[in-house]
Amino acid sequence: MKTLFTLALAIGSLFLPSCVVYMPMQCAAPQLTDKKQGEVSGSSYLSGRVEVAGTYSPVRHLLVRAAYSSRHGNPQDSTYYRGYQYDLGVGTYWPLGQQWLVGGLGGFGQARSNAAFERTAILFPSTRYEYDARYNKLFGEVYGTFQASEAVSFGAAYRVTQVNFTTLTEHALPVGLSRMTRSEPMVYFRVRLGDGPTESRPVQLQAAWGTSATFGYNESDRSTYYSVGVRDLKQGRSYTTIGISIFPHCLFRKAQAPGEGR
Repeated sequence: MKTLFTLALAIGSLFLPSCVVYMPMQCAAPQLTDKKQGEVSGSSYLSGRVEVAGTYSPVRHLLVRAAYSSRHGNPQDSTYYRGYQYDLGVGTYWPLGQQWLVGGLGGFGQARSNAAFERTAILFPSTRYEYDARYNKLFGEVYGTFQASEAVSFGAAYRVTQVNFTTLTEHALPVGLSRMTRSEPMVYFRVRLGDGPTESRPVQLQAAWGTSATFGYNESDRSTYYSVGVRDLKQGRSYTTIGISIFPHCLFRKAQAPGEGR
């Protein structure tokens, strides 16, 4: 675990967060390969946000998933970034041989977030911004995982999220941005704990690194630097997470006595 956390911190320094209202959730990429399998996971973002998720396969090749993420801050702080959201999705997975697992999901969610900060320019007084946002979202995701050994796997996922703002204000005044579509790739490294084959190991550790950028938005365009609702809401964001997953079906198998259920 110490090695995984150190690796996340090192690479995470390359993915420093930007101050935007939109909070990307990490891609799902569940590690399920057969029916009646489940995965319960918890993750911590280096920014201080936490996320919990549960995925289940009721029949072979079918996934159902729910996830919740939140970040709390001190209401008395003058600068803050906080909010909460959830995702609900369905999808599919397909093991390819002994080492590859590919799949995809689609779904929807809702979110509420707030951000307050100051921006200072040379020769000009600082300007304070206070954003409040509520939005719905639709997403689609594909992923692929390579099982390098019984214990180690790594992979990549790609998500597209359409964000539709239902409320968006700055200092209680409406902002003229109704929607945006985000491109969200992620890479991850996993270590499965336990003995024996991968499918029998009940605990998995993960480090993940991802980014989120708005389709069609050029962040180098200086004309948008002070545009309310453009730079602050459309700019790119990145994240680093450390997480742990529990596979209840593995624990149930270990609890069975030899010959039980035959």
